[in-house]
Amino acid sequence: MMQSASGPTLGRRLRLIGLALLLPLALAALGVSQLTVQASKAGPVVTFAEAPSYPPTYIFPMMPQLQPPDFQELSEQLWPYLYWFGDSGKPLLNEALSIAHTPTFSNNNTVVTITLKHWRWSDGQPVTARDVVFWLNMVSAVTDPNRVPIGSNSEPGPAWGSAVPGGFPENIVKYSASGAYTVVLDLNASYNPTWYLYNELSQIVPVPQQTWDRLSASSPVGNYDASAATRTTLPNTSPGWYVPATPGSATTGALGVAQFLNSNSEDLSTYESNPLWKVVDGPFRLAQFTTSGFVKLVPNDLYSGLPKPTISAFEEIPFTSDAAEFNALRSGSLTIGYLPVEDLNQRASLERNEGYKFNSWNEYTFDYMLYNFTNEAVGAIFKQLYFRQAFQSLINQPQYIRDFQHGNGTVANGPVPSYPPGNVFESPLVKKGVVYPYDPAKAVSLLKSSGWTVVPGGVSYCSRPGTATGDCGAGIAAGQKATFKILYAAGTLALTNEMSAMESTMKAKAGISLDLSAAPLADVVSTSFSSCTFSAPCNNWELADWGTGWTYYTDYLPTGEEFFYSNSISNAGDYISAKMNTDITATNTASTYSAEIKAIYNYENYAATDLPVVWLPNGPYQFTMYKSGLGGVVPQGIFAEIYPQFYRH
Repeated sequence: MMQSASGPTLGRRLRLIGLALLLPLALAALGVSQLTVQASKAGPVVTFAEAPSYPPTYIFPMMPQLQPPDFQELSEQLWPYLYWFGDSGKPLLNEALSIAHTPTFSNNNTVVTITLKHWRWSDGQPVTARDVVFWLNMVSAVTDPNRVPIGSNSEPGPAWGSAVPGGFPENIVKYSASGAYTVVLDLNASYNPTWYLYNELSQIVPVPQQTWDRLSASSPVGNYDASAATRTTLPNTSPGWYVPATPGSATTGALGVAQFLNSNSEDLSTYESNPLWKVVDGPFRLAQFTTSGFVKLVPNDLYSGLPKPTISAFEEIPFTSDAAEFNALRSGSLTIGYLPVEDLNQRASLERNEGYKFNSWNEYTFDYMLYNFTNEAVGAIFKQLYFRQAFQSLINQPQYIRDFQHGNGTVANGPVPSYPPGNVFESPLVKKGVVYPYDPAKAVSLLKSSGWTVVPGGVSYCSRPGTATGDCGAGIAAGQKATFKILYAAGTLALTNEMSAMESTMKAKAGISLDLSAAPLADVVSTSFSSCTFSAPCNNWELADWGTGWTYYTDYLPTGEEFFYSNSISNAGDYISAKMNTDITATNTASTYSAEIKAIYNYENYAATDLPVVWLPNGPYQFTMYKSGLGGVVPQGIFAEIYPQFYRH
């Protein structure tokens, strides 16, 4: 869910896990001095710090924009995925917490059989294959390739933030319920079972058909989703899905149901009272929700999984800044919070005086900054590999880690995480060292040999336009200056310092001028994810740094279809590479486990050398401080998932 400025642990390290088009809410920090751990007969109230100005803002689990708070801190607690990933801090399937048993593959891995466990909804009804088919009907209609482009606002209705052209659910030929607890999928090709489980079946969320299958608040519950189940093969596409509704009039069938649920999810003020959100199968149900970001979850008494929650409530507390959250920690009023990187020297004091324990929360993630390849002013420069090589060679990752992150972090080289140690998918090339380490002399040499007059301390410019060897490259004009705008997320001292250091180095060493502009995270993300294409380019941004990274979620295997495959919804900078597409496709179809590893190596090595983004230091998600009397907090979720049902006092 990409989905995520650069460098590790920038305050609380926000993570993008898919397309994170945030609502620019003006949030006021809730006073939490009264929200300490309160003992009750049912257990304590646990308070949990949200990231600054980053509360949940969407409850329907079919999210057009995938952002961590919406999933981990809200919908996932109410409606878990069919398959749960994250097992004792490892990036593995957790069958014990999954609603279904591990699937079986047959017919040369073209048929998938899913068998559900016998869970129940909070209204007492069973969770059945019909609920899975209901989800599949809606997500299929939403991602119909014959609709307007995924994510566009020109046709009403939701989008699906995990959508990949030709991917799930387009790669299913047909699906059906085979009995009350079995779903069978016929695929359009033979896929690697590990990849298909970790990156495709991982996206399924059973939802309550018996209460949600309606077209309006006043309509009766029906089987409206099934009316859109006519399949067609569309011209010039992979095997298609549904016959599309007329644009602007899709008010019936599965798309109409999804539109209805989407419109309800957009009305945050009604979350607490809306009966749609009362029927859940997760460990918690929603008791309170405010538009300022406060969330209160209480145990679902009919939760079918184990363990059952023993806390009486889980309260998520909003803050406007790292400083406000740190003040709450110092007062001891948070059960679980985070230590901003600039306050790491206060750890011992918090442990001694407020009874906290410390744990570094590490994720299965990588950090990066986006190029906007569609930008008509500078996109032609970004398309030149020599320039991306020069730019990367001016990123002083060791300095950023040492000076701004208190030594916490690792130098990044590509899209496959180096954490946890011994990750089998990390290629020998990446393990050996950084392909483009900090090397200003190399950066200058690359620019000079490619038609640029380099002016250290000034502004370099293209002095040899053209497309021949030694020229600047296609689309770069004579005299065009190496001046670029970077939009980055405001509010974190470490990121601000990093951006300033980057600006200074680029200018002094290679005459690359960076015009820095800080904005709220929501604005940075919404600007950079503005449906850019080469036929309709975005000229309002050039480089973007969210202060976040990509966590592998809801695609858990470290392949690149969501963010580097051409035209994927999370490919915000519109990086296009036929070889990248081929390498990614190979990771999906490898016939054996060893072939899968080799395919991931090939994809990973190409990403490390072709530089689709600017690689930035990897590091912990956050430095967690939690009350010493609270058990079950560690190990923390490797996909940023949280486990309040495990908390014990």
